[in-house]
Amino acid sequence: MKEDKIRLKKIKIGLLCDNCVGKTSICYALLNLGFTKEILSTTVTNRIETEYPLNNGNVIKLILLDIAGYERFRSIELRNIKRAHGLILMMDFTNYRSFENLDSWLKQISENNEKNIPIVLFGNKIDLPKKDWKVTVEQVKEFAKKNNLTYFETSAKTRKGVKEGFSYIVNKCYKILEE
Repeated sequence: MKEDKIRLKKIKIGLLCDNCVGKTSICYALLNLGFTKEILSTTVTNRIETEYPLNNGNVIKLILLDIAGYERFRSIELRNIKRAHGLILMMDFTNYRSFENLDSWLKQISENNEKNIPIVLFGNKIDLPKKDWKVTVEQVKEFAKKNNLTYFETSAKTRKGVKEGFSYIVNKCYKILEE
């Protein structure tokens, strides 16, 4: 086995959801930057770059496109998904509207992206008390199944499911790029 890991491609992953669902916090959780409630809402696409180890031992440059969730910025920012190799669609268990809007996000993805790219669904904020949840796990699983999405339950605060979700989408994109 080689001592140096082979550096190959750049993989761009876009994160899409309504505002205040936790895209930026999920990115920070992946990068082990800690959790804070004081993050400002994203108004333009934030581009975050890091090296990321793949399941096969190779290391790639991972580029996260944290796309603005506010409606007034959305049409401008959605052009960024054309450059993505994969997408993470997110919803917040304590915000029913974020779940309702998933169909709209999928429609916008379809309208703004000619290529068939992997999309996963993150159900975020699972660390919050279930009494505050407005959406059930069953509803989210049903939505994911209906739309052929792989689903992960995540918490930016505890980092639960974050590594697994990113590992899945990044390795899936890598496999597609290698083919």
